[in-house]
Amino acid sequence: MQKRFFLSLVAVFLCCIGVCQNDTYSNLEDALKNKESVKTLILKKQKLENFPMEILELENLERLDISRNYIKEIPKEISSLKKLHYLNAAQNYLTCLPKEMASMPIDTLILWDNMIRAFDESFIDSKIKYLDLRAIQMTRKEQKAILRLFPNAKVKKDHPCNCGGRKE
Repeated sequence: MQKRFFLSLVAVFLCCIGVCQNDTYSNLEDALKNKESVKTLILKKQKLENFPMEILELENLERLDISRNYIKEIPKEISSLKKLHYLNAAQNYLTCLPKEMASMPIDTLILWDNMIRAFDESFIDSKIKYLDLRAIQMTRKEQKAILRLFPNAKVKKDHPCNCGGRKE
């Protein structure tokens, strides 16, 4: 009796592990076959030059990792992902984010080692609690402007630079 109970418990545990992992994908094609179940999509180091618009079909997406690619722009249509609260777009070639992202439920935004040095004023109303801007050369003035936009966020940044002699 105890052996059967123990085996049943182990079986339930293993099933739970499988269910918990079924919502995470690291292949876009597989994710698109299971659109409704995708909560986490990890596309880092995929040599992507453009943001894959097919991601927008994943209505239940909560976490997106597109880090370490060659993406230059995130489309404004990303705002259609109403459940997205975590975005890691570190080590790309982003220079700005669409202002439409300000109304999204994103609370964690990881952008280190990009070229973003300013945000649209609409981000003052964003839900961002953690913003990572390390390895981005910014003047003190640029950093202060960003800190004003995100008063309730923990902002990680490097020391300000002279950045080629620009005046602050």
